[in-house]
Amino acid sequence: MAKQVFTQEQTQTQRLALEQQRLLGMMLEKSDAEMDEFIDNKVNEIQALEKKSDNNDDDGYNNDSDNGSSASEANDTGLGGDINNDGDDDTIAWYRYFANNRSRDEEYYTPTAVSEKTLQEYLNDQLGELDLDETQRVIAQAIVGNIEDDGYLRRKTSEIADDVTFNDGYIVDTQQVEEVLKLVQTLDPPGIAARDTRECVLLQLRRKDPSEEVDIAIKMVENCFDEMAMMRFDIIARKLNISEELVEQVFKRQIRRGLNPYPGNAFSSRSYISQQVTPDFDVELDDETGHLTVTLLNNIPELQISESYSLMNEHYRSGKPLSVREMKEKKQIQDAYQRASMFIEVLKQRQETLFNTMSAIVKCQADYFLSGDERDLKPLGQQQIADMIGKDVSVVSRAVSNKYVQTRWGIKSLKSFFSEDINGSSRHEVYDDLKKLVDGEDKKHPLSDDALCEKLKEMGYRLERRTVAKYRGTLKIPSSTMRRKMSK
Repeated sequence: MAKQVFTQEQTQTQRLALEQQRLLGMMLEKSDAEMDEFIDNKVNEIQALEKKSDNNDDDGYNNDSDNGSSASEANDTGLGGDINNDGDDDTIAWYRYFANNRSRDEEYYTPTAVSEKTLQEYLNDQLGELDLDETQRVIAQAIVGNIEDDGYLRRKTSEIADDVTFNDGYIVDTQQVEEVLKLVQTLDPPGIAARDTRECVLLQLRRKDPSEEVDIAIKMVENCFDEMAMMRFDIIARKLNISEELVEQVFKRQIRRGLNPYPGNAFSSRSYISQQVTPDFDVELDDETGHLTVTLLNNIPELQISESYSLMNEHYRSGKPLSVREMKEKKQIQDAYQRASMFIEVLKQRQETLFNTMSAIVKCQADYFLSGDERDLKPLGQQQIADMIGKDVSVVSRAVSNKYVQTRWGIKSLKSFFSEDINGSSRHEVYDDLKKLVDGEDKKHPLSDDALCEKLKEMGYRLERRTVAKYRGTLKIPSSTMRRKMSK
C-alpha cells in the first residue's frame, strides 16, 4: 500500500512539474503588455490569487530591494547565477534586477524606439530568417512589395505570379504564390498580408493562445462574420448554439479589444517613422568605469495568496476530523492554494530567466555594447546562452522572442544578437562584406549569386550559393538580373 501512495505522489509531482514547464514557456513568450492581460485573467480565474496592494508589506514573488540588486545579492536569491562576473572580465562589473513594487497606475519606463524601417523593410528582415529557396524568396519579396500601408494584400495572387514570371524571370503559378503567402502571413505584425478584414481577424485569432473563448471567436468569424459586423449577437448565438451573453463577452474580450484590423498602421506609409516599442531591458554603460549594467524593466504587478485562503489552508492542515462537507471544501481550498502558489512561483521563474538570459547575452556581446558597431557582434547561438544559464535551448528561444533592449545605441531586438559562426566570423561581418562586393561591382555586369559566392570564399567564408542568396535577400539587394535592369 505504501508503494501505491508513493507512486501516486510521484505521478502528481511529475504532472505539476510538466504544468509548470508549460506555463513558464507560455509566459516567456509574452510581452509585458500581454503579461498584464494574462495576469488579470489568472487573478479572475484563481480565487486564491490576488494582486498585492500598495500598503501591504508582505512579500510577493519578488524579494529584491526597491531599486534592484547587485550581482552578489542576485546570487543569494538565485538571480544571475554563474553568468555574473567572476573577475575574469571587468567590463561587466555587476547586474541588477529591478524589483517590481509599483502600482499599475504608476508611470513606468516607456521609451520610444526610433525605427528607420518601413513596413516592407521590417517584413523583409523577417523573411531573411525563413528557410526559403531562391524562387520562394523572390515570390515572398514580391508579395511584401505589394502589401499596402494598412497591412493588407489587395493584389490578386495570379497577378503577383505574372509579375514574378515576366519581371523577375522565374516561372511560377498562382498555387506557388498562395503557398508562399501562407508563410508571409506568419510574420509580424499578426494579421499582415490578409486579403480582407475577415482573413485579417482570423490570422490574429489563430496566433492567440488556445482557449474556449478563442475557439468560439474563430467560429464566429468563420461562420457569422456578417452578423458579427452588424452586432447581431442573437443570430450568432442561435447559429452556434451558445448563449447571447457568451457571444457578447467573446466579442468584447477576444475581438474588439484583442485585435488590430489594420496591422500595418504601426508604420507610416513608406517613409521613415517612429515606432512605439517598450523595451524589456536596459543596458547602461558607466563611462568612468566602463562597467555595463543590466536592468529588467517591467510593469508586472506583484501577486500573493489572499489572506483568507491562507488562513483556511492552515485551518485544514490542523489534522482534526472533518465532515464530508468540510472534506470537499478542504480539497477546493487546497487546489486553489496550490494553483496560486504555482503561478506565483512560475512568474518569479519567468522574471529570473529573462534577466539571466539578457545578462548572458551582454556578457557574450560586451564589445558591441561598448562600441555600438555591429561588426563587434560575435557569433552566438541560443544553445550557448542556454548552457550559460542552465536551461534548455527552447527556453532561451522563448525568452528572446519579441523582446527588446534599450542600449545607448538605440533599441535592439534580442534576436539580433544571435548569428551563426561562419569560419570564425559573425553573420553581420558577412553582410558587411557582401554589401561591399555589390557596391563595388560593375553595374552593367553585376555579380550573380554564384560569383558572389566565389568572391566570399576567396575572402575566407565557406558559404553555399543558397546561403548567399538568402543573405542578399535579407539585405534587400535585388537579383543580378534586376540590378542590371536598374543600371540601364
